[in-house]
Amino acid sequence: MSNSLSGGPGSFSLPAHDVPALRPVPSAVVAEWPEGTFLENLAPSTTHPGSWLVTIPSHNRIDRADQDGKHDTVVELSDTVTGIATTDLGTFFLTGVMGSAGWQLARLEDSGRGHTTVCDIPDLVVGNGLTWDGHRLLAVDSGLGHLVAIDPVERTSSVWLAHELLTKLNPDTPNPGANGIAVHQGWVYVTSSERAQLLRCPLASNSPADELEVVAERLAGDDLDIDPHGRVYVATHVLHSVLRLDPDGHREDIAGLDQGVAGSTSVALDPQDSTALYVTATGGLLSPPEGGVQPARLVRLTLEG
Repeated sequence: MSNSLSGGPGSFSLPAHDVPALRPVPSAVVAEWPEGTFLENLAPSTTHPGSWLVTIPSHNRIDRADQDGKHDTVVELSDTVTGIATTDLGTFFLTGVMGSAGWQLARLEDSGRGHTTVCDIPDLVVGNGLTWDGHRLLAVDSGLGHLVAIDPVERTSSVWLAHELLTKLNPDTPNPGANGIAVHQGWVYVTSSERAQLLRCPLASNSPADELEVVAERLAGDDLDIDPHGRVYVATHVLHSVLRLDPDGHREDIAGLDQGVAGSTSVALDPQDSTALYVTATGGLLSPPEGGVQPARLVRLTLEG
C-alpha cells in the first residue's frame, strides 16, 4: 500500500510513502500538552533521571516531562528552539529564527534551568536534528540541505556534508529536506523528508559527500534513532506513525493513531533501557488526522528485547 500527501500552495506535501502493516507494540502516554503545541525533539535529562527534555518551537521553550505525567518549563527563549542532544559535556540545543541567519548553539545549565550561549553557527538557517558523534555535534539544516559539525569546546562550526540528496526538491514549499540525524556504529544516518529517503555515510570519511548512499526509499521520515541490533526507528510525522526498518529491509509500523503518535516528530531510545522508545507528537498539526487535531504527547513504546 502506498500513500502520498499533497495540498495547495504553501502546504506541506510529501512524495509517495510505502505504508507497511501496522503491528503496534505496547504503548503508554507519558505526558500531554494542549492542542496547538508543537513538540519537536527530545533528549534525556541529566539532572532528573527518567525524565525527558522536549523542545517546543511553537512556544520557544524547552519542557522537562516526568514519568508521572507532569511537565515543567526549564528554558524560555526569544527564538525558536529545535534540535537537542545530551552528551558527555552536557545538554546542547539549537535556537534561532527559521529561515534566517543568526542561529546559535546553547547549553543547559547544570542545574537544569537556564542556558548559556556556546557559539554562533553561521552556516545554519533552518536548524533541525542534532546529535553527538562522540567528539562533536552534528546539526542538520533543513533549508540549505547540509550537515554542520560543531565543536562545543573550541566553539567553532563548519559544513561537514553537503549533497543534493539533502536539499529540498521544491524550494518554494515549507517541506524540509534533510531532517533527522543519528549516529550508529561508525555511520551517520539522515532522513531526507521531501525526497522520502533514508541516507547514510561513514562518520570517519574525509569526503562524506562522495560516500553518501541511499539506505531506503519511499520512506517519508522526520527524526530517527537506531537500536543496538541496527533496527532503525523513524517518526513519520504527517503519516502519524512510528516505523521500524530492519537491517534486512523489512519495515512495519509499530505505532499509529491509537497509540497516540499523531504528528510524530521525534523518537529516542532510553539510554538506560533499549526496549523503551520515546516519541514526541504534535497531535497532527500539519496534517490533521480523521477526527481532528489531538493533544500533543510524549509517548513511551515498549520494544522487543
